[in-house]
Amino acid sequence: MKIRGNDFGGINNSTVVIGNNNKVTNGTNEEINWEQFSAEIMTTLTKLPQDSKEFRACSELLMESTSKDEGKVAAFLKKHAAQFSSDVFSNLASTLLADTIKKLMF
Repeated sequence: MKIRGNDFGGINNSTVVIGNNNKVTNGTNEEINWEQFSAEIMTTLTKLPQDSKEFRACSELLMESTSKDEGKVAAFLKKHAAQFSSDVFSNLASTLLADTIKKLMF
């Protein structure tokens, strides 16, 4: 197949690959930036209603995150999955926080 009228500028560092029998892997196994994770949790706490289950779970998550133990934090998140997947939390959490939580939960 020949594509005309496109020079594929900016193809570097993308998931687009031209060639035969290529395999694309998208994703990294980067370490969690715990300081940024904690900062995002604190920001979310300022937005959540203080009498909500999400606020309490998020407060506890902040404490758990100080351990910087990915397994411990993941276990906590799985235990409180309902609060971290609720509409209230999802609408107020940043994309970075939500993505990190998803990564840890699954």
